[in-house]
Order: sequence, then C-alpha cells, then structure tokens
Amino acid sequence: MSSALANPWTEAKALADLHACRTADELHRELSHCLQRILPGAELAFGLADGAGRYRVEVVHGSQCPWQVGDRVQFDEWSNKDLRRVPIDYRSHRLGKLVLVQDALHEGATDAVEALLAHYAQAIASITLNDECRQATEQYCASLQALEEGIVLFQEEDREAVMARLLSLAMTLGQATAGVLYVLQKVGDPDSGLVLDQVMGIPETLLASFRSTDERPWHDALLGGAAAAHVRGEDGSLASLSAEGLPSVLQNLVVVPLRYHGVEAGLVVLFNAALDVTDSADYLGRAQSLGQLGAALLHRLQLEAHAVRTRSIARELQIAETIQKRLLPTKAPDADEYDFAWCSIAAQDIGGDYLDLVSTDSGDVCAVIADASGHGINSALLMSSFRSTYRAAAGRRTPAELAQALNEEVVNEVGATGMFITAVVLHIDRQARRLTMTSAGHNPALLYRQKTKTIELVDSHGPPLGFVPGITYETFQIEFDPGDVLFLYTDGITEAADHELEMFGEERLKALMQKQVDSPSSELLAAAQKALREFTGRDRHEDDVSLLVIKSR
Repeated sequence: MSSALANPWTEAKALADLHACRTADELHRELSHCLQRILPGAELAFGLADGAGRYRVEVVHGSQCPWQVGDRVQFDEWSNKDLRRVPIDYRSHRLGKLVLVQDALHEGATDAVEALLAHYAQAIASITLNDECRQATEQYCASLQALEEGIVLFQEEDREAVMARLLSLAMTLGQATAGVLYVLQKVGDPDSGLVLDQVMGIPETLLASFRSTDERPWHDALLGGAAAAHVRGEDGSLASLSAEGLPSVLQNLVVVPLRYHGVEAGLVVLFNAALDVTDSADYLGRAQSLGQLGAALLHRLQLEAHAVRTRSIARELQIAETIQKRLLPTKAPDADEYDFAWCSIAAQDIGGDYLDLVSTDSGDVCAVIADASGHGINSALLMSSFRSTYRAAAGRRTPAELAQALNEEVVNEVGATGMFITAVVLHIDRQARRLTMTSAGHNPALLYRQKTKTIELVDSHGPPLGFVPGITYETFQIEFDPGDVLFLYTDGITEAADHELEMFGEERLKALMQKQVDSPSSELLAAAQKALREFTGRDRHEDDVSLLVIKSR
C-alpha cells in the first residue's frame, strides 16, 4: 500500500469512513479521496454498471480521461492501450469497473486498491439494500395506509367524497403531481363511454386540449388494459396522447384501471408520478389493487343508488296499487233484481285490467270489463285514460257508440306502440230485463241459461280497441231472465298455467259455473278464485286476472 495508507490505523480509519457513508453520493466522494491517497496523480475513472451493458461514471481523476462524472459509457471507449480494467463484483453480481492507466499501479498499490474496492463493494451493496428496504417499507406503509383509508371509504356514503378521496389516495401512492378519475357512464359497459368525475393538479381546460394518437378520445384508448406506466417518447407522445399541444412538463403517465372481477368501472390517470417507470412492476401491482378497490367502491355506490331507486319505485308502485284498487267499484249498484260480484288481481303491483259498474240516472246499470295488452305500468297508464273516457260517457251512449268512442281514444293514446285494449261494454235495462252488449276483441262471455241449464258463449263483435280508427261495433241483446248468470273475465284466468304449463282454460270455468250457478254471485266468484289458486299454486299470476259475475234474481 502507498505511504499515504501504510499506517494500519490510517488504513482502518479510511475503510471505516467508507462503511460509514449513508448514501451512494457520499460513498463515491469517499472512494475518490481514498483513490487519490493510494494513487496520487493517477489517470483513472470509476463507473457503476447500469444493468444495460453501460456504466455511469462516478469518479474521474486526471485530464486524459475522456469522460465526466454522470456520463453513461462503454468502458472500452477509452482508447489508451496502456489501460487496466479492474472489475468490481459483489458475490456473483458485477457492480462496476475501475479503469486506470497501467503504470498508475506502482509497487505496493495493487493490494491496497483491491482491498479498497472490496470494501467499496460491500459498502455500496449495503447502501443499495438499505435503500431498497427503506423504499419497500415506505411502499408497504403507503399500501397499508391506502388499505386502511379504503376501509374507511366503504363507510362513506357521499359519492363525491368517495371519488375525490380515491383519486387523492392514488396520487399519494404514486407521488404524482396531478391526476384525473374517469368513470364509465354505465359501470360494466365499456361502450357506454367515460366521463370526467374528479380532477386534481391539472386544469380541465388543459385536459380538454389533449389529442389522441388515433381517432378515439385519448382516455378511451387507455381503457381495458392492465395498470401501466408510460414515459414520453422520442416523438413527444405520451401513451395515447399526441405530442401536439402536450406540455413539456408532462414526462410520464400511469394508468390505473378500475376493474373488479372483470367488470370495468373506469380508470385513474396519474401525471408525473415520482417513480422509475422503467422498473415499476411492484408499484403497478399495488396500483392495480387500488383500482380494484375503486371499482368495488363504484359498484357498491351503484348498487346503493339502485337500491334507493328501487325502494322509491316500490313505494310509488305501492301508492299506485292503492289508488288503482280504489278505482274499482266499492259497492254494487242499487238494483235489487241483480246480484253482483267482482275482483281484480294484478300480476304485478299495478295492472292493466279494468272493470266498473255504474248506475245511470234512469236506474239502469252500465258495466265494463277490459284488458290492456301486456301488464304493468304501461298498461295501467293506458287503462287510466280508458277509465276516464268510459266514466264520462257510460250513461249517455249505447254500448256500440261507447265502444266506438273508446276506440278513438285508445288509437290516439297508443300511437305506434302496438298496444291495444280488449273490452266488453254492456247496458242492463232493469225494466225490460235485457242486456245490450258489445265486445271489442274480448274473450267470450259465459252466459248460463236457467231455463235450459246450459252455458252459451257470447263472442266478440269487433276488433280490439286501438287497432284502427273509425271502426264501428255491433251489439248483442240478451233477455236476462231470473236465474240467468253472466260471467265476464279477462284471459289472465284462462291462460294461467300450472307447474306443468297446462292452462286453466275455458272448460274449467264452465264446469265451475255449472256447479255454482245456484249459489250467490259472491260464492261463485270465491269458488273461481280458489280453483285458480289450487290449480296454479300461486296467489298472483303471469297476467292480470279480473272477474265480474252478474246474476239475475
């Protein structure tokens, strides 16, 4: 060893100073001082391997060296033939290389240099491991904090607060200077399009000025992939962002998809994240986890919003059901010659069936049973309009005239929707004991004749209401003698099916009617309802069910 480090105490102190360095910069300054003491005036350069076959120059002595500290070089570029290259290894890893003019290694210096480089290798490995450990700890703590705050987010009910905090967490995790959060208009449907939900650290006007490298919006081009980090290319582009109009300050971009069990919810885009995007697999894994958390949060918020809407709709339907039930007759007309019974069971909360009994000024009775195509809200709305027209004209027009007026109203209401209404409109002349009936496409009425003990079918006299404007309808007159029974129904009862898909059918109704004709109308009605429940095993059915029984005394 040279006289500068020949003293064992001096040598020990120098090596101790080497191991006491806390950063790579400190270590390289100390290495430079030691090399000067061992090899005063020597021409040399020292570089660390960058993993890509090149070396980053950390120490330069003398004027002959063609490099400067910070250069990334190939060490064979120094063309001096008298150079000696000393590799620096730690275990099986090549850490760097010392290049120096051959005659600089005077007698006694070789062992000192080799010892110095061996201690340097241990020191730089220790610093590197410490840095990696510290970075891993910081990242673990950041991930743990994100997880803890994510748990808190699941307890937050305000959507705006949840989304803002999610973006803030993503920016903290990546130490980004700016970030944006895009959410699909319909979670789970990538074709529904992204909308800007949150933005931090970057003006929205600048975002709006970004252009894509293809025809799509730049953020849509990022959708569907995994978490990824991008650096600005040589042409100035950045991921899907065109270089045109892109500020030079934006150097990297991190995409964090919001995806949960394969369901797309949106994405977070971070700008200028403080990480080495060329070696960011660990960070991207944590970012992907955060993206899953964000998607789960959005899914929860969507489900909660859907639940709120569902409860609201259920409440509104409950109110509508109550109102619709109140539209049914509450009591029978004041006509001792006849016994009335009726019921209407909606397939859902509200239905598209309608029946009514109205007393006229002369004391006669008008009745109607009607069935709108389909069932549910649309049918109920159509039937509400139908009821208004019927109620306004029932006592002033004949059944045929009334059917014609109702047809025009329904034509105007349904337009090109294809909906229609079938109906039976009838007038009971109490004094003459006569029924005048018009059927617009409705299923046959069942008429029991006491004299013959038989059941007659009264078929339709015209098309359903709403098919064609200007249609006229025929009437059918029936002498309604004591003991006769008229049974009107909608096809919800005859088409109701059991578990084997067999329909209740018209024949069962006729058999039931034959069995119960001597009973009051209410008992016949109750028997029909019971038979239907026992046949189908249900209280509600696929279609609305309405029944109207009129018995002549």
